[in-house]
Amino acid sequence: MTVGQRMYEIRRDTGLNQTKFGKLVGMSQSAVGVYESGERDPPVSAVVRACQTRGVDPNWLLFGSGIMYRETQLELLDRAMRLGKDFTMKYEVNPTREGEIELTKLYFQYLLENGTISNEMADRLARRVAVNE
Repeated sequence: MTVGQRMYEIRRDTGLNQTKFGKLVGMSQSAVGVYESGERDPPVSAVVRACQTRGVDPNWLLFGSGIMYRETQLELLDRAMRLGKDFTMKYEVNPTREGEIELTKLYFQYLLENGTISNEMADRLARRVAVNE
């Protein structure tokens, strides 16, 4: 998938037509069409504005890695901490602080790399920490 095709995904996800999206990122409707078709790559200024105005992860837009929208690292850390506490309680009667910290670190790293975590993956990581203790 090209950068332009990922820009199309952003535009589709936000419900904007090519004209409105073009105004948002500083290009014409026809330029949006050319970039979305993959004929040419959009200018860096349009990529930056798309990321800034839509909250898109630049790694996803430029390289297709990770997820489209990225939460702030503090939000991810907060989520990792809550998951660490919840799953540590699930697997240990008297959870150790070290086990909770280790699990939180695993969740945080996973969230940084993937942006989200399923209950199944959270459970799998929790079992891995519980087995290693």
